[in-house]
Amino acid sequence: MKKFTLIAAAGMLALSAQAQYQVDPSTSVVKAQNPSAVDYIILSDGGIAELTAAGAKMTYIGPSAEEGRNLWYWAGLAPGDESYPRVDMEEGGYASLSVTGDAGWSGGGFAINGPKSETAGAGVNLSHFDDNTRFHLAYFSPSGNAPASIALILLDDGANGSDPAKVALGDAFNDNGVIFPSIGAKANDDWQGVDISLGDLKKLWPTFNLANKSAWGGNIMSFLAGNVAGTTFAFDACYFYNVGGAGINDIVADSNVAFVVTENTINVAGANGIKLYNMAGQLVKSTEGTTLGLTNLAKGIYVANAAGQSRKVVVK
Repeated sequence: MKKFTLIAAAGMLALSAQAQYQVDPSTSVVKAQNPSAVDYIILSDGGIAELTAAGAKMTYIGPSAEEGRNLWYWAGLAPGDESYPRVDMEEGGYASLSVTGDAGWSGGGFAINGPKSETAGAGVNLSHFDDNTRFHLAYFSPSGNAPASIALILLDDGANGSDPAKVALGDAFNDNGVIFPSIGAKANDDWQGVDISLGDLKKLWPTFNLANKSAWGGNIMSFLAGNVAGTTFAFDACYFYNVGGAGINDIVADSNVAFVVTENTINVAGANGIKLYNMAGQLVKSTEGTTLGLTNLAKGIYVANAAGQSRKVVVK
């Protein structure tokens, strides 16, 4: 009986972690947080335009032969179906992979050659990354038949004194007895998203340490997907982002909308309808009117959105 109770509790914790980091993968959710910088590996033209319009500094760190960056995969994976609409309903451009099941772990990753590499490339500047930097990823299975677990290995530079973060989508990933905690549900035939801070990655994987940030080189995101032939998975909207600016507790206005934040309410002049998001991009409260109550909310930083304008709100 005790053993059954412990297993059930562990399962509940895993599901709770998945729910905490699972988000709507659309660009508009991240845009609502007023990102100051976005370092993207995969992102649609529409997503780039939307985040640029929000004021983010956009930096491409994805595959580029001239810069010594590439998407690689070893035996066990093959290119998959890219005919489905992307997260932002555009065509083509995401990474789609099919498991062939003919050689060991099916895996690959996005590699960035560092300054010590004999090939092209001098690394990328990640000096603005800190515990508040967030990792965003959209994923799905083109066939609807996904691996039970996909391991994600983030920011692996292979250097002494540093260690990548290791998490999973679907079931917790078992790498020869080393368990990667799950942060998202199993892939299905629709786009899903995960969004997590580097600080939370450290909590889930305590040895995670990002070093050599000013000229970073390594596998910025690699993945393992088991070895079941016929399973498929795809990635889109894959990027890291920082949110700039401080919280507000007074009036903030632009040409169209004025936000007035009091101890217990958010009031908006010049618009109807307010949505309030947490820093994971999850909608926590909304109203069709001009006043949104803040009582019964956990202390922390939120993002209020009205008529396409967004402002940060600190609940104390």
